[in-house]
Amino acid sequence: MKKAIKSGVSLIALSLAGAALAQGVPNTSTVNQGGSGGGVTIIQGGTGTNTSTVNQDGTGNTADVTQSSTTGTANTSTVTQSATASGSSATVDQIGEGNTSTLTQAGEDSLVEVSQDGTDNNSTVDQDATGAETVIVQTGNANTSNAAQTGDGATIFVSQNNGNALVAGNLSDISQSGTDADTSVTQDGEGNTSTVNQTGTGSFTSVGQTGEGNISLVNQSGLNAATLVGQTGTGNTSTVGQTGATSVTDITQNGDSNTSTVTQSGANSQTIVEQSGETNTSTVTQAGAGSLTDVIQSGLNNTSTVTQSGSLAETTVNQTSAGAGNTSTVTQSGLGAVTGVTQNGELNVSTVSQSGAGANTSVNQDGMGNGSLITQSGLGALAVITQDGTNNSSTASETGAGTDLAVTQFGTANVSNVVQSRIGSEVDIFQDGEGNNSQVLGTGAGSTIDVQQFGIGNQSTINQTTVITEGLTDATVLQDGEANVSTIAQLAGNASVDVTQNGTTNFSDVRSVANGSDVTVGQTGTSNRSEVDQNAAQIRVGFLNLPLLNENQSTSITQNGEENDSNVSQFGRNQLASITQIGENNVSGRAGGPVGVTQVGENQQVNLLQQGDRNNSVIAQGTAGNPTLITGAASDGNLANVTQSGDDGRSSVTQNGDFNEATLTQDGEFNESTILQAGTDNTAGVTQGDIGNIANITQTGTSHTATVIQNQP
Repeated sequence: MKKAIKSGVSLIALSLAGAALAQGVPNTSTVNQGGSGGGVTIIQGGTGTNTSTVNQDGTGNTADVTQSSTTGTANTSTVTQSATASGSSATVDQIGEGNTSTLTQAGEDSLVEVSQDGTDNNSTVDQDATGAETVIVQTGNANTSNAAQTGDGATIFVSQNNGNALVAGNLSDISQSGTDADTSVTQDGEGNTSTVNQTGTGSFTSVGQTGEGNISLVNQSGLNAATLVGQTGTGNTSTVGQTGATSVTDITQNGDSNTSTVTQSGANSQTIVEQSGETNTSTVTQAGAGSLTDVIQSGLNNTSTVTQSGSLAETTVNQTSAGAGNTSTVTQSGLGAVTGVTQNGELNVSTVSQSGAGANTSVNQDGMGNGSLITQSGLGALAVITQDGTNNSSTASETGAGTDLAVTQFGTANVSNVVQSRIGSEVDIFQDGEGNNSQVLGTGAGSTIDVQQFGIGNQSTINQTTVITEGLTDATVLQDGEANVSTIAQLAGNASVDVTQNGTTNFSDVRSVANGSDVTVGQTGTSNRSEVDQNAAQIRVGFLNLPLLNENQSTSITQNGEENDSNVSQFGRNQLASITQIGENNVSGRAGGPVGVTQVGENQQVNLLQQGDRNNSVIAQGTAGNPTLITGAASDGNLANVTQSGDDGRSSVTQNGDFNEATLTQDGEFNESTILQAGTDNTAGVTQGDIGNIANITQTGTSHTATVIQNQP
């Protein structure tokens, strides 16, 4: 053993005796220096365990320790440089197994360099000074590095390598406190663990891990904190917590069963997580203005949960996989929130909840069994949902002025449920497949609903409720296929309904209550049925039920095909019903059966045109003196015009009231018409062509006129 104490000079201690090498005797070196500009160089080698201790107190001192031993022996190096030793540097180079390096520095602008080559090496660095720098390089298996810095401008770099697959990986623990702290950790091996804790303004952390079972935990607190974590392997886990303005987190994991959790709190936060592999899970929580989250996951069973609270929050989640079970949940609260979710695979589930003005949501899912649930509350909310696959389901709820929603589903048995409230809301739904179901509830003046369905057995249900006297509310339904059903209920003034059905056995049901509403139904095919009710209603105000009288309403039904059926019921005044049926065996009411057109009120008119053979029509106008009708209106000024072209047609017109007029024209053979008028000043005119026609006119009252012309040449 050699011991040296010297001040202000350079000292070299060598322990290389041949006898010691042969016998494996441990070497021990202890150096104490006091003063400035001192330098210590320790070189130890042999088959035994080497121990080196250096204590320096002064400015500008240097310590250089080199230890080398054979396999199975451990080297130990301890370097302490005091608080007065500013500008000092310590370099430790160890080769062997189970090496231990402990460095303590307390001085400004200090430097530590540690190099360890072997297995089960341990490095501990403690720096408490401004401008301190630490560099640790470990090569081997199961290495451990602990570095702690306190002071402004301190930097740490750690590199660990695991060269033996039979031994578990490296561990790095870094703690920094101060302004402009900087940390860089690189680990290569199996089971690596990196823990970084930074406190101070301008903290920076970069962790790169390559291997299996890597875990990286970063905790930053301060302004301008930034974290970059890159992990490649299986079972990687990254957890980042940042508090402060302008925080940035960038995490890239490539492997299986990756898990990333990011928590940011502060203004201008940004998180980017990209995971490639199977069973990836990403959870991001941001609080503050200007938050941005970008998550891309590729693999099976990916799960992404993003929670943002603050203004100008933006979330983009892209999960692309050839597998199934992707789940994305986004919750945003604040002004200007924007969400974009794209999932490609099977059994994808996307849930978006937004609250705030200017919210924007776009969800695109491609696969089988996709489900999307969107809840928006705020001014100017917009949601666009596109699903391509089988058994897709979309549920959307929007509350706020100017809401706009578009749902497009391609596949079989898609279901869409939409609830909108506020003025000017708009819904566009497109479904292509079989068994599609669309349900839309719109509340608010000026709401617009457009539903398009292609396939067999589709169902569309629309309920619109708004201001009774005004609103400009619109509902448009297009169904192409067989056995489709459209149901529309409107309680809105100045509302319009447009239903188009192409195919067979389709059914359209429209119920409209309020003034100035228009209904248009067009059906092309066979065995289609259309029902329109424009009736008076009762509105409950307090304890009273007040009658509501409909005015200025119109219904237009056009059916092109065979065996179609139409039914129109209008209660009120100034109402018009226009029915056109082209084909054979069409029915707008049948004698002894249901009435095709019923009008009760004042100044009502029916125009009915049937072209084809064996068509039937029944029209009833007037109250017939029934005092129970809630309209309480008289029944006068009604007009019925019936035109039938074909053979074996049947037409019946019944008018109850005053100033009624019925005009019926039949062109064909063996047609039959019946006109019944009860009241005063009624006029009935029948014109029949060809042979075998029958006309029956019954008038009760005064000043009636009946004209029948049969068998026109």
